[in-house]
Amino acid sequence: MPTASTYGYHWRKALKVAGVTTPDGKPKYTPHSLRHFFASTALANGVPIHEVSRWLGHRNIKTTVDTYGHLVPEAWDRCRDVMQEALRPSVPRQAAEPSTALAA
Repeated sequence: MPTASTYGYHWRKALKVAGVTTPDGKPKYTPHSLRHFFASTALANGVPIHEVSRWLGHRNIKTTVDTYGHLVPEAWDRCRDVMQEALRPSVPRQAAEPSTALAA
């Protein structure tokens, strides 16, 4: 079974080949960067946060909300719009005017 050291070696090598290292040769990204990219991209494109939380393997959705919740500010707008619509006073229908025409 590969060790963390083996994964690290291959990760650094791949980033070097891809040209995504700092001038001193250190990786600009970590494997965790990919995880963050996944979650951020999914949320920015409308994937519900509870699904992202499940895919990330978070035991508690609070972890996901605390880390990525700032990426879904439009959720508050959607919630507000839904509540405004639900609480909007309904306009009662006017009763039909009684017909004065005689039935033939």
